[in-house]
Parts: sequence; structure tokens; C-alpha cells
Amino acid sequence: GDSTQLLQTVLSVADRVGLDNALVCLEGCVVEKRLSWLENNLERLERRGDPVIDGYRLFFEVYLGLSIPGDGEIVEHSESKLVMRWWNRCPTLDACMELGLDTRQICRRAYHRPVQEFLSKLHPGLRFDRNYEALRPHTPYCEEIITLDKE
Repeated sequence: GDSTQLLQTVLSVADRVGLDNALVCLEGCVVEKRLSWLENNLERLERRGDPVIDGYRLFFEVYLGLSIPGDGEIVEHSESKLVMRWWNRCPTLDACMELGLDTRQICRRAYHRPVQEFLSKLHPGLRFDRNYEALRPHTPYCEEIITLDKE
């Protein structure tokens, strides 16, 4: 839907409960939405046996609809790590810029854990990270990382 309207609603709620609490609520809704989608689609999703690539492909390509090279690039790829840089249109970035919010705060508090939860359902050893020093609009791209714990 409309990310600007969504974040305006979050800000309205934040007036009463504080921004951190409002973002926790948003985070919970995003987790629920993503896990529900995954549960409804998991049996139909093709896996190739490489947890890192499967995590990347199923979250970024299938769920979010992103593609390389149009929306970003892979800057590091090993058996246990994948580093991506994205420059695609992002409704959250657009809304943050319009409302004067810091993407580093909004993405960390509301959108980090939902990616982790999604990846963990695919494989318990997958870990998601985002380089909050390399996040738009502060840099030309958003850098995100998937790693696989070997334990």
C-alpha cells in the first residue's frame, strides 16, 4: 500500500505511545504479513539447495520482486555470504524523505527483524544484516547482507 500514509499513521500513534513503541507495532505487523505470505506460498517455492541463494532469491526476487542488474548488484558472494546493494525504487525511502524521517531508524526498528524472521523460516542458520552506514539517502544504495551460520 501507501508507505507515506502508513508512516503518517505510525507518527500519529507515536504521539500517544512514543515512536519506539509505534515502530514495534509496525514491526510486528510486517513480521506477521511476511510470515503469512511465506506460509501460504512455501510449498510452491522452488529451492535449489543453497540456503544463501535460496534466501536471497525467495525474499528479494520472489517476495519483493527485485532483480539484478535492474534494481541492484551483488558485490560479494561466497558459500556463506551474499552482499547486495540496492538502488530500486523504495516506498519506505520515499515516505521517509517526504516525512523527514531517518531511514536508518525506520528500517532498523520496523523492517530489519521481518527479513530475519522470513529467512529463518527458510533455514535456521540464515542471518540478515543491513549496513546502516550504507543506506539511502545517505549513500546511493542500500547494502544488505545474508550470511549462513555453519554451526
